Parts: sequence; structure tokens; C-alpha cells
Amino acid sequence: MARIIKVVPDHDYTLTIELSNNHRIIYDMRTRLQTTRFCGLADIKKFLAVRVEHENTLVWNNLCQITIDEIISMVER
Repeated sequence: MARIIKVVPDHDYTLTIELSNNHRIIYDMRTRLQTTRFCGLADIKKFLAVRVEHENTLVWNNLCQITIDEIISMVER
């Protein structure tokens, strides 16, 4: 399984996720901001504070997190 090398958040609520297998995913979070789980990220300052943890999870402080497996699953839909 690929690992997350880097994440770059953008002001349009997208994430550019660079993986260890040289793939790059552009993940649009806008629709997810309407869910209970991710609504706290509607504040752009909080959204931009994303970081990579354990090479497999994106974390926004104590607000929420999302794993690479979940991201790939959503992209494949």
C-alpha cells in the first residue's frame, strides 16, 4: 500500500496528496464539509492546518482525520 509523503491544502478546499508510489491525488473536500464529521473544516484556517501522521492518515488537530484507504476508496467511486 502506498504511503502519504506530502499533503498540500488549497483555498478551494482541495488537497493535493503525494504518495510513495509517485502518484498524486487531488481530493476535493467541498462536499464532505457538509457532513458532521468534517463540518469543522469549513473554517479555511482549520482546513489549511492539515498534516500527515504515520504516513497513512491526514489529521486536522483534534477536529478529524481521514486515512489513505478511505481517500482511495472515495476516489475509486
